Amino acid sequence: MPPPRRRPQDVDDEEDDSQQIIDDVDEDGDEPMEDADSGGEMSSMIKNLVRYALACEFSRTPIRRDGIREKVLGPRGRSFKKVFAGAQKQLRATFGMEMVELPTKDRSLMTTEQKRKAAKSQSQKEPTSNAYILVSVLPTAYTTPDIITPSKVQSADGEAAYIGLYTTIIAIITLSGGELSEPRLRRYLTRLNAAENMPSMNPHDATSPSEKTDIVLQRMVKQGYLVKVTESRSAGDDEGTTWHVGPRGKVEVDNEAIANVVRAVYGGSTEELEKKLETSLKIKGRNPGGDGEIEEEVEDAPPDGDPGPSNPRSF
Repeated sequence: MPPPRRRPQDVDDEEDDSQQIIDDVDEDGDEPMEDADSGGEMSSMIKNLVRYALACEFSRTPIRRDGIREKVLGPRGRSFKKVFAGAQKQLRATFGMEMVELPTKDRSLMTTEQKRKAAKSQSQKEPTSNAYILVSVLPTAYTTPDIITPSKVQSADGEAAYIGLYTTIIAIITLSGGELSEPRLRRYLTRLNAAENMPSMNPHDATSPSEKTDIVLQRMVKQGYLVKVTESRSAGDDEGTTWHVGPRGKVEVDNEAIANVVRAVYGGSTEELEKKLETSLKIKGRNPGGDGEIEEEVEDAPPDGDPGPSNPRSF
């Protein structure tokens, strides 16, 4: 006996259901909002991502995409874009911050083996770091030291000293063409009276008010402010070691921040200094006779209270 033929209506119903499933999954590959948001799950994931981002920034650890999938999304990995966008909105509106992607590693700083692997995995898409840090989206008028004081991770004074040290070193490296040899770095540190020791993260601690300079430099490398590249040369040859600005350093200490350091060292702004800064850093110079600020067009904030994206400067 031949199998019963399926009714045309049944076939049409199944095709409609299949098409509905396809339509529910958006072009980015995210899961349908209705499924991901069952029981407030979407809202919970957004809050967890905000907490995860704040915890990472507290320890100056990059917010990695793999970490977000593992610690926040779990089996809802395809909801990344919706959760990320929701977390960005909450970070901007509540904390005055946003996640900004770190730049990729400079190919010139890669070893031969790293370059070979990068060439094999190279695709038509632009390479991305898949790592983020938090930066401020507050207007410049609200980012002065009187309003935003150094955080009290261990002590405000220790944090201020640490920020000042890595900002100064990044400024020196950038103004030296983006690369600084080991002997030259040591000479600059000697001028700063920091050749052997630097202030600790808690300089008021009587037992350890200072740390060895090498330990502080290692911390700056670990946290992404600096990159130390050592070429294989003869043993003990310091000329084989060069220092560069790391990905976090490029985002936190941009060219305008470096220009501010130079202006502070020179005790103000002059026409000659601004011309040199404009040439060295490729920035728009300030008017020495003005109020010292560059006027920028400020866009109105969206009506939902989200101040929108900012420039990638955290100070």
